[in-house]
Amino acid sequence: WIWRGDYAPASKSEYDRTKMQLTQHNEKIGDQTFLEYDSKEQAAIVAKRVKQYSHKVYKKTKETKEETRSATVCMRENPFYVDTVRNFRDRRYNFKKMTKKWKNNVKKEEKNGDPVAIKHAQDMMLVYDSLQVAHKCILNSFYGYVMRKGARWRSMEMAGIVTLTGANLIKQARELVEQIGRPLELDTDGIWCILPISFPNNFTFKTEDGGKEILEYPCCMLNSDVHDRYTNHQYQNLDPKTGKYTTRSECSIFFEVDGPYKAMILPASTEEGKLLKKRYAVYNFDGSLAALKG
Repeated sequence: WIWRGDYAPASKSEYDRTKMQLTQHNEKIGDQTFLEYDSKEQAAIVAKRVKQYSHKVYKKTKETKEETRSATVCMRENPFYVDTVRNFRDRRYNFKKMTKKWKNNVKKEEKNGDPVAIKHAQDMMLVYDSLQVAHKCILNSFYGYVMRKGARWRSMEMAGIVTLTGANLIKQARELVEQIGRPLELDTDGIWCILPISFPNNFTFKTEDGGKEILEYPCCMLNSDVHDRYTNHQYQNLDPKTGKYTTRSECSIFFEVDGPYKAMILPASTEEGKLLKKRYAVYNFDGSLAALKG
């Protein structure tokens, strides 16, 4: 994972000299002198003075440093946090499937022309879509929790691993898409892109019971790449009956395909060479708005 920190360009001796000057002169700052403030307030005053000094001498107030660090995540500890995230994820998958199912039912009932059945299908589609969005918000909060100061299971190492892994995943997805089409927008958890009309989209398989299974080829292509790069072949599971750990391969990262869509509108930046992030509008083929950001 990557650690990133900001620090003042002033040296330690310059910091000590600034603090000594404030202590010896005992300047009046606000309604009190420097020595009348408690240690925490004194530290804030010294930091502010060092910031002003750095701006005057070094023409900048901070320097950013990045370090690549490693951390070990023990899989033999109580995995309830990971299990909770996985359960929420799987429930969201089920709700998304139900949303698609009722969306197809809406189209089916519209052909039949039954207004009561259409309204029922639309209501059910809205319910399941609301549930999957709610689960998405909760899933996002799990990451924020591990970064929250004072949280019982706070772990900056885990947060750093999540952000670096996510960034690498999107970068590698972009590199793969660039060989086929053109990426339009990179998000924290996804990628918007254009693929040629000749590129395979969906493959439909008929099951023995007469049903259908649809595989999205772009999704399978990205997931295959993720599986090769990020599968943990030493994942540990505790068998409650024997009390022993078993080893298996685990990869819980999956791409999902949304779309296709009719158009994506990206505003141009007023500055050359600078791109606007998270500002776009996406339209369905019927002209309705599918997504809007910024």
